[in-house]
Amino acid sequence: MRMWIVAFNGRPFAYAQDYEVHAWPQEHLAHLPQGSRALDTFIGEPDMVGVGHGSVYLRLLAARICAEGAPLVAIDPAADNLRARRTYARAGFGNDALVDTADGAAMLMTFGG
Repeated sequence: MRMWIVAFNGRPFAYAQDYEVHAWPQEHLAHLPQGSRALDTFIGEPDMVGVGHGSVYLRLLAARICAEGAPLVAIDPAADNLRARRTYARAGFGNDALVDTADGAAMLMTFGG
């Protein structure tokens, strides 16, 4: 697992982590190609939410992960988290599929591939 602190103009405001999807067994990710990475993230500074930073850093991070050799990057927000889903779509994640997870219904979204 790789962990990232995201900063804007030197101000840390978000956390992200990525990991190989088959290293952490999750049934809804099992069909993804070997080498695919899953991404978890959140913005921890309230005044940085809703102003466009999330989609920018997620697009840059996912593109970097793919450039390093991952065939695709997956993210799986809760199905009812519309704000996150819109942010991920603006970042370039798509191919939405409703999946069941240990934490409930999620929307599997992918970047690349």
